[in-house]
Amino acid sequence: MPRTPTPAVSPHLVDPTQAVLFDARRNWRCFAVGSSRTVPTLTPAAEALLEEFERHARKHGWNASPRNSAAMTLRILLGWLGAEAPIHEADIRAVADHRRNAGIRRVLQFLDGHGMVIPDPARRGEAPERAVEQRIAALPDAIAEEMRCWVRVLRGEGRRPHPQFPFATIRSYLNCLRPELAAWTEHVTSLREITRDDIEASLDRQPPVTARNLLSALHSLFRALKQERVIFRDPTRGMSLPTMRRLPAPIPTDRLHGLIDRAEGPMAKLVVALIAIHGLHIQETTHVLLEDLDLPTGRLLVRRDTHHHTVYLDELTHALAGNWLHERRRLWSRTSNPHLLVSQVTSADTTLPPVSHHVTDTIFVRLGLTASQLRRDRILDEAAHTADPVHLMRVFGISAKTSMTYVQAAHPERRSTGPR
Repeated sequence: MPRTPTPAVSPHLVDPTQAVLFDARRNWRCFAVGSSRTVPTLTPAAEALLEEFERHARKHGWNASPRNSAAMTLRILLGWLGAEAPIHEADIRAVADHRRNAGIRRVLQFLDGHGMVIPDPARRGEAPERAVEQRIAALPDAIAEEMRCWVRVLRGEGRRPHPQFPFATIRSYLNCLRPELAAWTEHVTSLREITRDDIEASLDRQPPVTARNLLSALHSLFRALKQERVIFRDPTRGMSLPTMRRLPAPIPTDRLHGLIDRAEGPMAKLVVALIAIHGLHIQETTHVLLEDLDLPTGRLLVRRDTHHHTVYLDELTHALAGNWLHERRRLWSRTSNPHLLVSQVTSADTTLPPVSHHVTDTIFVRLGLTASQLRRDRILDEAAHTADPVHLMRVFGISAKTSMTYVQAAHPERRSTGPR
């Protein structure tokens, strides 16, 4: 049987001394698929870089499947472009567009650590900033430009000096506004056309807490546009809603039955237990460090902004924590990620992040609940049994005001209804 000829070196190797006449985006559709036999022969420098990547992957304990996928992506890039010059981030991501499970994050971080990535200007900025721009870009042009004007004001770039809001806060405002903006764009072409009646109709459709958040975002939007003289009058001027606190309501018992048993996998079971039994917030659960768990004493330290809260593990949570540690060591014994909860992605991420919202959201989507619902139900159940706000403060580390809210919800007959 004749031997398959060895592929030649790529004719498209990047020469670092070659000047650039103009930038053109490469089309990787035909080159990002197929087996390693279709990739050009690697240069010695590319071969050495690929071997270093393999050592890096094994050192960090990557599983075989993601390791091999990422190595193949890197081999394609080095085979066609070589290792003599940095590679455009757009090219790296373009290869991943045509390959499933391409390990793009791993390849990017490895090459970036070697100074081998030319950043994509279109992707500059943090994730909240990109999210804001992407959501605004989906709006009609005229309204999108008005929204960008609002963003500039919040970033301190308006006609008058203002404190600079972080993009994470702007994204939260925008999340409140998106449903209303989508509804308005069906019958207006500019926010100048929005009237007070439109604002009141939007607020009337919301439950009390959501309405208050929406009104705050609307105040911010229309005050900024009025300041920049984009609109003539602010339709939210003088509008307010009565101060009210929504009392938590219990989740039906049939929805809670067997939650931990239904959770899929050791990590999911531990996450559900920490929220359903110990009333932790989902965000603080993902930020717990491995060193914060002390199994011999049965304690878990939760680091909060103003104080630390100690969780005393019950027998079930203690067992689930032990099961998860065993699974964590089995899958990712070499990861340097300091967080108690890690995933296939974060175990290999050199920036050492906590697990993503997508990972935790998926756990509760499969259970038909949200983490916040489950946490509220746990505290409400405890309040029903004790009616002691101090006890709630000690067990869950919550404030006096919050604990009183739960006691009032669990025992409405004790709430004062007389004049104050």
